[in-house]
Amino acid sequence: MFRLLASFAVVAIPYAIERFGLRVRFGLFALLFWLFVCQFVLILAVDTLLQDFAASLPEWLEQAITTVGSYVIITFGITPLITLVLAAAYLIFALGQWAFGRDEKDRPTPQTHFTIAIDGPAASGKGTLARRIAEAYGFHHLDTGLTYRAVAKALMDQNMPLDDEFLAEKAARTIDLTKLDRSVLSAHDVGEAASKVAVMPAVRRALVAMQHSFAERPPGAVLDGRDIGTVVCPDAPVKLYITASPEARAQRRYAEIKSGGGSAKYDEILEDLTRRDARDMGRTDSPLKPAADAHLLDTTEMDIETAFLSAKTLIDQALAKNKH
Repeated sequence: MFRLLASFAVVAIPYAIERFGLRVRFGLFALLFWLFVCQFVLILAVDTLLQDFAASLPEWLEQAITTVGSYVIITFGITPLITLVLAAAYLIFALGQWAFGRDEKDRPTPQTHFTIAIDGPAASGKGTLARRIAEAYGFHHLDTGLTYRAVAKALMDQNMPLDDEFLAEKAARTIDLTKLDRSVLSAHDVGEAASKVAVMPAVRRALVAMQHSFAERPPGAVLDGRDIGTVVCPDAPVKLYITASPEARAQRRYAEIKSGGGSAKYDEILEDLTRRDARDMGRTDSPLKPAADAHLLDTTEMDIETAFLSAKTLIDQALAKNKH
């Protein structure tokens, strides 16, 4: 009896810790505890029943029942001991997991990718800077603006309407972000078509999900666009917001077109950029704006190398911090 009571205490104490200390409503110790209680009650009930029943029988039958009952009690008595052994084994295992697993849980999981989010208005230099950074660090690069152009181009190639959101979303889900041809997608008519599909919420949701997956590619990725730091990669360790005066941006775009052999008028470009800024900043879904923790780089008076060195300082600091 003393052994049974001691065993009961050994099982009850871990159960009490599990139930009231760890707030586990029904864990392993609860199962073992109640199993032990049932076994304990059953043994006492059988023992009492046999004693009462045997007392009213002839002596020879009483001796026989007592002998059989003893074997039954012994058999039932082994079961609580097995339960006790299981409880002790589990307790040792749990303590070992707690003691040796603490350091593993507290140790931060090493990050397998590093994301750089770059936002800014058109012709601010963010695309050139993003490509320069990606090349310098060996990271993948994605111009998210091309993803919307790719959707528009897919619709145009199949002679599909540009105002059908269902078809546009379906086309968006077929885009391969690793095979975007800048030379083809930079055409003016593709850009005009892209401005129509880019305002469709379903298209934006589909592409944002794909862009987010691209950002997780190891060893790192550089994404530039309008809503990278605020929507696509809000947890990016480095966020840059690249801007410049409308006049400087118009002059850059004008020089770019002229150097490519095209014809352009500075005033028309400036007007177009101003109109695009108002549209991008005023839209309700993912408007163009710097993230709260973004680093602002005004490139009005900067060349690409100066902008890159400024960005590199911020990136190197974040990379060093990420290693610790």
